[in-house]
Amino acid sequence: MLQEKTVQKRAMSFLENYYDNRLMRRKMFIAEEVRTKSVFGGKRADGLLAYRSRLSAKPFVVSMEAKSFKTLPALKPYQDMQRWLWNVVRFSVFLFMGSGLFYFVGQGTANADIYIPIIWCLLAGMAFGLLTWNSYRHQTVDVITQLKQYPANEQWLAFSKDAFAALREEKQRLLKTVCKNRGIGLLLIGKKQEVDLVNKPKKRWNFIERRGGWQWISDYLVYYSRELEIRQAIR
Repeated sequence: MLQEKTVQKRAMSFLENYYDNRLMRRKMFIAEEVRTKSVFGGKRADGLLAYRSRLSAKPFVVSMEAKSFKTLPALKPYQDMQRWLWNVVRFSVFLFMGSGLFYFVGQGTANADIYIPIIWCLLAGMAFGLLTWNSYRHQTVDVITQLKQYPANEQWLAFSKDAFAALREEKQRLLKTVCKNRGIGLLLIGKKQEVDLVNKPKKRWNFIERRGGWQWISDYLVYYSRELEIRQAIR
């Protein structure tokens, strides 16, 4: 069985080569065990990689979390009630924006009873949530929740193959689907140093975040304790 430290080192070596092939001699920062700032929880990412994007001239940040057989419970997908509720509400809102608009147009604003489309859409949303209860869209994994603590443009999970093989096939498929749906890259690390790239991550860009008040985040390096060192390394 592979140790988590071994998974971590082999995954970082793979990511260094993976991004180096795309950078064309650009400066790159890569390190293990990089913490977020204390204001963001002081959480430790197993790996962090950063370089400067040529298109935007802003830092492009990559975070990685490694798991082995020892942390197998963190690999099991389970129902995320907050995500389920969010999906239900989102479905209801989209339905209301469509069918509710047609209702008002058909009835006229003077005679329209606003409660009818709202109640109907909420009931339809609950029906959607119950009918899709076992859908991967409502599932999450502890390790994905953990990875969210290390914000980045691209995020990766690296598992040892023995840990992944210990899951039932149904759980393996669900884990792959959840990672793909969340835009998270997935690596499987073998005993003979082989690395299987299962999913590539989706890029995330600037976003609005609550940091003592809602504000625009210019880049993800603002989260990390070694921010100044990293900016200097990729100049």
